Amino acid sequence: MQLTKRIGDPDPAPATHVDDWLDGVVMKCSPGEAYARWWLEQARFPAWKQMIYRPLMIDRELFCSHGGKRMRCTGASRMGDVWLTSNHMQSTGYELRVMVDACSDWSPAA
Repeated sequence: MQLTKRIGDPDPAPATHVDDWLDGVVMKCSPGEAYARWWLEQARFPAWKQMIYRPLMIDRELFCSHGGKRMRCTGASRMGDVWLTSNHMQSTGYELRVMVDACSDWSPAA
């Protein structure tokens, strides 16, 4: 990890916090992105609220492409990242934590 930047090097693109992505004004998006926004909104609810909706969400899955691989999204954190796993049967936990704008091609199917 580089702690300093050389003069003249471009600044890296800022990563988008999942809450900023969810709260951003979108006039039109793909059905997959609309589904991802809805699913991640539920994942960002406090635990007590997630438990209320658990019966409705238990069969809902979210997938995306990241780094050339199809990944399952298992949640999102207050730190702004989303949780991904390459195991499509895994519903909790994660292998990777990435910022939401590192993902694409959102859908409810692998």
